[in-house]
Amino acid sequence: MRPRATQEHNAGEMIELHIALYPRLFVDGAEQPLKLKRGWAVLVFLVERGQKVAREHLAALLWPEASAAIGRGRLRRLVHELNAALGRDLLVGDADALGLADGSNASSDIAAIRQSARAIVAAADAPSAGDAARLLVADAARYLDGFAIEAEPFMEWIEQQRADHERLVMRALQRIAEHASRHGDVELALAAADRLIGLDPCIEAAHAARLLALARQGDAAAVEAAYFACAKTLRDELGIRPSFKLEADYALALDLLAGAGAAAPRNEIAAPDIRFAESGDGCVAFTCVGQGALTVLVVPDLFSHLEVAFEEPRLRHCIAELASRYRLVLLDRRGTGLSERIGVRPDAETTMQDMAAVLDALGVERAWIFGESVGGPLAIEFAATRPERTFGLLLYGSHARGSWAPDYPWAMTTAALEKWLDQLRVDWGRAPSLGIFAPSSAADPQVQAWWARMLRQSTSRHGIEALLMSFHRMDVRHRLATLRAPTLVVQREDDRIVRAGAARYLAAAIPGARLVMLPGVDHWFWHGDAEPVLQEMHRFIERHSPAT
Repeated sequence: MRPRATQEHNAGEMIELHIALYPRLFVDGAEQPLKLKRGWAVLVFLVERGQKVAREHLAALLWPEASAAIGRGRLRRLVHELNAALGRDLLVGDADALGLADGSNASSDIAAIRQSARAIVAAADAPSAGDAARLLVADAARYLDGFAIEAEPFMEWIEQQRADHERLVMRALQRIAEHASRHGDVELALAAADRLIGLDPCIEAAHAARLLALARQGDAAAVEAAYFACAKTLRDELGIRPSFKLEADYALALDLLAGAGAAAPRNEIAAPDIRFAESGDGCVAFTCVGQGALTVLVVPDLFSHLEVAFEEPRLRHCIAELASRYRLVLLDRRGTGLSERIGVRPDAETTMQDMAAVLDALGVERAWIFGESVGGPLAIEFAATRPERTFGLLLYGSHARGSWAPDYPWAMTTAALEKWLDQLRVDWGRAPSLGIFAPSSAADPQVQAWWARMLRQSTSRHGIEALLMSFHRMDVRHRLATLRAPTLVVQREDDRIVRAGAARYLAAAIPGARLVMLPGVDHWFWHGDAEPVLQEMHRFIERHSPAT
């Protein structure tokens, strides 16, 4: 009988995996060498998942070209070799699943970095010194840098993890830089801004924080140099000019240098006060503007980023108009913008949880739900499954199904969606499809720059497919007849994104719905003539809201 090459795993052993760079494993502080590349892949995947994983799934990730039987056999041999190399039964399981031995106390350096990053992003006040220090180390944004195996599905998973992890770290660094800059901690603001610029030289928020920190140092020459260096980078890399927000921060820096103190914001409404609510396994970012008695919860379009949204003058004006009458609540769904992205499925159920979590955080029992474009079917799903929390529905440029069907000819075919996805990937960082989202402003360089920033900040080039496919699969037609909330459907006749027939279908299928067709070609309601859209919503809310 062949002797055992391993010993039983000792419960309570500390298993620490370093995966910022090429992976390293430590057991109770002692490094354990391992030369099996796929062994590293299995360890990383299991530590990241934190639970048992189906053997078939692991085998398909690591040997996609092999049959299921061959893949499972290779996985069994790999587990045996890995445990033998480590001298302990670290990987255990049954015939169906595989995981880390019970009591292994497994952790990773990446998990600690993410914990600090999430704490910083969610904090309402200053980030802790320990969390900030962890984010400022040189390798904080890296994920398995330099590691690769010849298995495309596993490498796709790594690329998604890399992109999501880097984005989370960058969000945290931005919060550190902005908070430190506002509160005069010049050294910390510059450190965080420089680290962020090193990761992405086109992040204007980092340049803005750097400008204000340098102004507080009284270094006029450095402020000028920093502004023009940023402008050159944006021109060379993206072919755009600095945004109005960066220009405003540059002007504020000049005011500080001139001794004018903190000048009043030059916007119609203040920059958003971002808050976070716990939702599912992460947090959802939201902001609340206005003091009205009625709450209007805005479910955004496919792409969203709360801070970038407020940079667009037309959109900012519409937000201010709505906030002058209502308590307006805007959110980034998990999987987009400032909300949690790592390990998030950007589907309808996730959004339902996010909407409820935000209303709970605000202590709001019922609200009007404003679903814009892709936000429409999500608003319908919320009203159908949570009618006790819905006063009414406001649907603009929306639809009931995300993909074409013989009995629903107004949506995009899968082939057309894949073509658009390819275009988004090729033109990532620029302003693709602006000519169909806002034809009236397609030639405006400021709108082009804003749309390019919105795409870059709302999701990643790697995450865009999951986002698009999730909403392409949505179908809420079975919900329409069950709706009892007052519903307004507004549509522009020549919208190039959502066809007029989709709006007519909604209004005909929802009991008592009011349909308003308006002239215009722009899909974004804040472009073209926004006033009729806003006035229709005001009249409808006033007509159907309870006395307050």
